[in-house]
Amino acid sequence: MPNPVAGGRSSAALKQEVLAKVPFIDEASTELRNALAENAVVVRLRAGEYFLREGDSCAHFAVVASGKMRVFKLGENGHEITLYHVGAGEACPLNVSCILSDTPVPAMACVEEDVEAIVVPAATFRRWIAEHESLRSFVFRMFAGRLTEVMSLVEEVAFRRMDQRLAGRLAELFESGGPGGSVEITHAELAANLGTAREVVSRLLKEFERLDAIRLQRGKIFVRNIGLLRTLAERGEA
Repeated sequence: MPNPVAGGRSSAALKQEVLAKVPFIDEASTELRNALAENAVVVRLRAGEYFLREGDSCAHFAVVASGKMRVFKLGENGHEITLYHVGAGEACPLNVSCILSDTPVPAMACVEEDVEAIVVPAATFRRWIAEHESLRSFVFRMFAGRLTEVMSLVEEVAFRRMDQRLAGRLAELFESGGPGGSVEITHAELAANLGTAREVVSRLLKEFERLDAIRLQRGKIFVRNIGLLRTLAERGEA
């Protein structure tokens, strides 16, 4: 967990602007709003920095105001698998869990897009969650959503072939991407997302290219036939 002082204490106006992005702020009591304004610190992390490292203790609770982090597990073989992402208006369940259970972090959280977050000391968070219903509701909803997401990941890893998973991931990226029908992502990043080796992803991408579903370019993938990708995601057979 980064030191909250590292981001610098913002001006009162900027802090209020960032606090306005916290999801439970509208439901919070006047007491909690005032406590947040007094105790919270704005922290900024750049892409590539770590928010959490495996084995860390959590001294602070954070809510992301803008940007995105990837939470992943690193295996003994060096392969990564993405557990979930934390975006604007969200908190990291592992952050909360480790604070409440007073245990080390069991995974990693790396910043993918520059993050601005509101941070408060762990002891303060423990007191607030016991006293304020709006904060408890926010945390419980967050855990419920993440549990469903991780269960889907377990099901996908256990029951779907890698070609299906890769095709499905590509289809998602193309559908949520910008104009031009392309996504900027490396084979290594896709492998980390799917929990496999880069060589496996590269081999399958070349096969998808041979089938004319995609076109490969260094650091970028172009879609040619998203319908075929969806078919591969459902049935595999690549």
